[in-house]
Amino acid sequence: MDLDQLKDIWKELDEPAGGPQSKQQITAMLKKRSQGPIAKMKRNLRWELIIVLVSYPILITHFFLSYDQESQAVAWFLLVVAGLIFFYFYKKNKLLNEMQQVSGNVKIHLERRVKTLEQFIRVYLVAGVAMAPICLAFFGWIFYNEVSALSTRSIFYTSANNPLWKAVLAWIILTIALTVPVYFANVWILKKLYINHIKKLKLIVREMSEE
Repeated sequence: MDLDQLKDIWKELDEPAGGPQSKQQITAMLKKRSQGPIAKMKRNLRWELIIVLVSYPILITHFFLSYDQESQAVAWFLLVVAGLIFFYFYKKNKLLNEMQQVSGNVKIHLERRVKTLEQFIRVYLVAGVAMAPICLAFFGWIFYNEVSALSTRSIFYTSANNPLWKAVLAWIILTIALTVPVYFANVWILKKLYINHIKKLKLIVREMSEE
């Protein structure tokens, strides 16, 4: 069904003669058109979940069995991160399921769910980028406690030959050097997994608004 036919059906919704039958047509058509992008996003979400389910338990178990205080701290850190990821995946999967269950006003239904999904993606991006400096600070602390002899001779830690301002500057440069690539990598991944599909859904909503 092309855009002109879509507009004709949409206009008929305002006519008494069109009534329920036209509404059923537009609902069924929109639901069918929206299933593609939503189904692809759900598939991508499942692949992300599989990767986390495979990698995180292995890492967490490895660090817990190390019987080393710092290593176990890493295990707890990964466990907290995994818990946040699972919670995020649950909420996003629930939203995608709701998007597939079109009810009431189709245009409003999709419009609201798409806006909520965009908020989820922004949280994903911010959290993903924020993890770079967080991980850097955490593992920097681990390195300082684990290999104190080497860390005190590093430019990243203060010593007799390395004043505080140099250490702070070194950390700032390293944080920027790590965070910027992570940001662009996250943007690229999100475009492939979600943003491009969200654009298709927004196009459907825009078509409903055209006269």
